[in-house]
Amino acid sequence: MTDPPPPGSRLASRSQSLSPPPLRIWQLLGFLAFSHGWTWAWWAAATAVGESVWDWPASALFYVGGAGVFLGGVIMTGVISGGAGLRDLGRRTLDPRPIPGRWWVTLLLFYPLLTLAAAGAALALGATDRPLDLAAAADRMANPVGLVSMMVFLFILGPLPEEIGWRGFLQDRLQTRWTGLAAALAITLVWWVWHLPLLVLPGYYDAFGRSAPTPLDFLWNLIPAAILYAWIFNRTHRSVLAVIVFHFMENFTSEFLGVADAMRPHRLGLMVGIAVVVLLAGGLHDPRRRG
Repeated sequence: MTDPPPPGSRLASRSQSLSPPPLRIWQLLGFLAFSHGWTWAWWAAATAVGESVWDWPASALFYVGGAGVFLGGVIMTGVISGGAGLRDLGRRTLDPRPIPGRWWVTLLLFYPLLTLAAAGAALALGATDRPLDLAAAADRMANPVGLVSMMVFLFILGPLPEEIGWRGFLQDRLQTRWTGLAAALAITLVWWVWHLPLLVLPGYYDAFGRSAPTPLDFLWNLIPAAILYAWIFNRTHRSVLAVIVFHFMENFTSEFLGVADAMRPHRLGLMVGIAVVVLLAGGLHDPRRRG
């Protein structure tokens, strides 16, 4: 459950941030025009260049396109709620104080511990004798500049711009009409469709040293992830910063430890199990809703 701040405290006033009005269809379409329309138009241009998306000039088109979810969240917040809404979104993105202290342990350690547990399961079940690339992890630790560069790259590539839109705008507003679970499942579909071009963009997965997953494999992974992200969002007073950190730790853990493809089903199984426990415990309940 959420840790409530002391009544009357500054933290309490911050946790009771601006409650958005119910999302209307034109507002959803406006968001999607940026998240999907903007992004796909630029990514189509990057594909048309005929080079890897990591090479100039395709890389510039790719990065500009990736800002669509961020732009949708910020622009539509401004259109709907004006300056007060933008200040609220900015506060929830930048201010760490509304995040209860014990939740920082979850944000930082959930995915490393989950990955280690999945690696142990993969070893015990004989799925692979090398679930993690620990030698590569040691090499990264020995190169602090390279490690920091990787962290910055992973932070900017997905968690920062995406979570401002997916959770900061869409989850927050869908929950004014729907349950947290319904909102998370709707976002799963939108999130999945948004990612589909990445599976075919020239050279995208080369940066991560693996082949692209199938569309269905990608979808199965997003379902428990969206539930867990909604859990974090609702249990930390709708903190966008909390979900950004959580999303970053998922991506960073996978890349830093070099998760083998053979152990990914085991990690997915653990994620599904934890997501079910979260649902049974009422972890997706929006604190703004009574009952």
